[in-house]
This record gives sequence, structure tokens and C-alpha cells, in this order.
Amino acid sequence: MKFILTMYVCSFLHQDCAPGVVYPTHFDSWYDCTMQAHVESTQLLLSLTQDMVEDNRIATKYTCTLAVGA
Repeated sequence: MKFILTMYVCSFLHQDCAPGVVYPTHFDSWYDCTMQAHVESTQLLLSLTQDMVEDNRIATKYTCTLAVGA
């Protein structure tokens, strides 16, 4: 089984999310996919200013879905 990670950047102030970004890597387990989601989330939030995150209540969300045909 392989899993695909899709990450979303969301504004809880505006109650919407940007279109998801599908990562090119397929993960061998749910565990690997979710762990990478947290790493990517941290890196993404660190790339933004604290004011931007605070002012827009930015957070990330993710999905790990089964890769079809993998």
C-alpha cells in the first residue's frame, strides 16, 4: 500500500483553505505519511511571518490517501 500526502494552508479567520498541494513522494505507510505532514506543516509555518499567521489564523491540514494503482 502507498499513501499520497496532500497539504492545505487554511485561514481559520476567513474559514477557507487554499487548493491542496499533492506531494510527489508516495509513502509506504500511514505513519510515514502523517509524520511527513507534520514536518511539512512546521516548515511551511516557519516560512511565514508570525504576524501573517496571527492576523489570518493560519494553520495547515492534510490528508493521506491511498494511491490508486501503487
